[in-house]
Amino acid sequence: MKPYIELKGASGAVYRYKLAENGDPNTTIAGNYVYVDAKGAVVYAGEANNLIDSKGRWSEAYARYGATWLYTRLNVSGASRADEYSDIVIALQPIMNKAD
Repeated sequence: MKPYIELKGASGAVYRYKLAENGDPNTTIAGNYVYVDAKGAVVYAGEANNLIDSKGRWSEAYARYGATWLYTRLNVSGASRADEYSDIVIALQPIMNKAD
């Protein structure tokens, strides 16, 4: 597992995400997050006003899609958080986001 991963959005922008140690974002700050499987594929991308909420779909991601790691990116601005989320989902098309 890598302490950081870089994800490229559809716009070409690159976003750096940090591994949440022990699957715990350990912050109440707003941001974006991704669940990543053992092969390094993003299975779910999300955004939250409080990153503690990033674990909301973890059980499903783990059981159904083999999610192994949670990565987060602090992003306080609601507008930029939504833009980044959309950019990542369009580019990577995570399996769980397709079902939403």
